[in-house]
Amino acid sequence: MATRSELAELARQLVRIDSQNPVPGEAECVRFVTQWLGSIGLTPSETPVPGHPPNLVVRLPGRGERPALVLLGHMDTVPVGSGWREDPFAGTLRDDRLYGRGAADMKGGLAVLLLLVRDLLREHVELAGDLIVAATVDEEGPDMAGAAALVQSAAIPRAALVLALEPTDLRLRIAQVGVMWYEVTTVGRMAHAGRAPLGVDANHAMALIVTELKESVAALPYRHPILGPPHLTASRLEGGFKTNVVPEKCRAEFDFRIVPPMTPDDADTLIRQASDRAVRKIPGAQVAVRNLGRRRPPVQAPEDSPLVTALKGAFLRVTGRAIEVGGRDGHEAYTDASLVAVLTGNPHCTVFGPGDGDVAHTVDEYVNVEQLEVASRVLRELVGSAVGTAA
Repeated sequence: MATRSELAELARQLVRIDSQNPVPGEAECVRFVTQWLGSIGLTPSETPVPGHPPNLVVRLPGRGERPALVLLGHMDTVPVGSGWREDPFAGTLRDDRLYGRGAADMKGGLAVLLLLVRDLLREHVELAGDLIVAATVDEEGPDMAGAAALVQSAAIPRAALVLALEPTDLRLRIAQVGVMWYEVTTVGRMAHAGRAPLGVDANHAMALIVTELKESVAALPYRHPILGPPHLTASRLEGGFKTNVVPEKCRAEFDFRIVPPMTPDDADTLIRQASDRAVRKIPGAQVAVRNLGRRRPPVQAPEDSPLVTALKGAFLRVTGRAIEVGGRDGHEAYTDASLVAVLTGNPHCTVFGPGDGDVAHTVDEYVNVEQLEVASRVLRELVGSAVGTAA
């Protein structure tokens, strides 16, 4: 069994690799994981991913008596951003916390998966079903191209149990929100700011659209018992080019988290209708809406899924307490497991892992080393109950 120090050190090495998506990308992390697996005697298979380095897949064959268990971990991170007090690539370890970009999301979880494979090999564990561990690329991108390529390559059996080790604060994320991204562009007419009535202010039109969208989403009647209400974020805004010029164009990007019973079509309709309503308040302004990336509907694993049952049992045996289900205050992200569920129709896809989702994608991101250790023990117990092990 991996020790706490081994987990912390491997996670630290991974955090020190800059794998921001899209720049500089995942190539160095792919090289590191390939070499690390080689050091324990494994050569991972590669799944080509257009525009990215390949996914890495390791398969420990079982006797075929149970469905395969697929464990997912991604190698990319979101950009660092500004305002850090810690060095985002130093891998600082202090007060049982490992700091750095990707520490929680999700190089800590990836370290747990890699050391699990090492331990199973070392102990010559016999499996009743296949164990497949996939390190993916582009999880943080709009197309989630890594997970899509895994499905397309048939690396994931359709009847498999699929678990992503994303940061859930050691909760079971049985339901996952849908995610829709949009680009909204307003077009007005340029004029001298001293003669503003001759122009059409595209920034003003966008401001009204942001307000209308926020109010429209807040008024939706949906509140999922696990996921909470839908949420909309105005993630990027850019418009105008000089203070004394009426801006003729403004561009914005929106992140829309939807919950059942909403569908991607429902989200499209709301975004387009609300944008049209708002822009009509600015005579002469026009608006265009475009989808960005993949359409990602919400998903939920059934309560009686064998993966859910096995994970609950493993957590109870390791910790002595029942696992908490759902995110904190409805916080839910979209993961590779979500996309696998959508693309394959397989309902037995869920999420559990070390790290607090509230610090993912933030400055001074960290993961508690204690959670790495607990997750490692739970995963080992899960392998025994889900695919059956005998030393």
